[in-house]
Amino acid sequence: METRSSAPLDAGFWLRHFAVPLLLFGFAIAACEITHVDLALADRFYDFASGTWPARESWWAQWLIHKRGRDLVVVVASFSLIAGVLAFQIERLKRWRWQALYLLLVICLGTGLVAVGKNLTGRHCPWDMERYGGTVPYTRLFEGPSPGPDKGRCFPAGHAAGGYALMGIYFALRDRRMATARAGLAAGAALGTIYGYGQMARGAHFLSHTIWSAAVCWFAALVLYAAFRPLLAPSVCNSTIMDRSGNNGPDDGRNERMPHPPVPDMPDMTQSAHDAGEPLVVPRRP
Repeated sequence: METRSSAPLDAGFWLRHFAVPLLLFGFAIAACEITHVDLALADRFYDFASGTWPARESWWAQWLIHKRGRDLVVVVASFSLIAGVLAFQIERLKRWRWQALYLLLVICLGTGLVAVGKNLTGRHCPWDMERYGGTVPYTRLFEGPSPGPDKGRCFPAGHAAGGYALMGIYFALRDRRMATARAGLAAGAALGTIYGYGQMARGAHFLSHTIWSAAVCWFAALVLYAAFRPLLAPSVCNSTIMDRSGNNGPDDGRNERMPHPPVPDMPDMTQSAHDAGEPLVVPRRP
């Protein structure tokens, strides 16, 4: 029989995984809001002479990042679902069942929240703006949606969210394999950034859209990790072993049996009697 054992998350964990990211995301979002960095980056991707976004239909931004990038996230989510289901049936996979299902939930929650945000905010894409040949005036995020009868569906960035959701690999594995967990974190952050860059080059999103998606996916993964951690922690076997003192303790595969205590040497009674000058008495057999 197995149970899950995990120590409570300490203040250092919440400082590194909540407070510091919150400050960094807040600083980046504020910088986008009070400066013109969104427009400055979009200007570099837009060709004012031809009035087009050169990368909008390019193979690397349209086919590779926009289409195949989305397919990659779907494949990872599908693999997590299949692995999670099979892990409940196959003994050798059982130790990874909650990791697979956790990652699936992170992908669904992160991308789902971003999809809801698209409908609620009504923000338009850069290619809809008058500055870039569209019909909608540019407004900052906290100024509300652009005026007009039509609502946009471009904020936050959906494709970037798919990549950033894979940062959940870090939380899924950090209690078992920290090196692999950190590699998963780097891979998810890199994919989200690449997806965001491709969409900015196409004129589909501003930089601030991508930053918001990264924040949503990170904190979604963190909240789910706090809830799932008792299931993600390594299992401890409840079988016990009896030590020499008669105490029982859990044997999780790392404990070693206590060595036998040394047996003291017994005194030589014949030699002791001879030294004392006493006659040696040998008991008769009955």
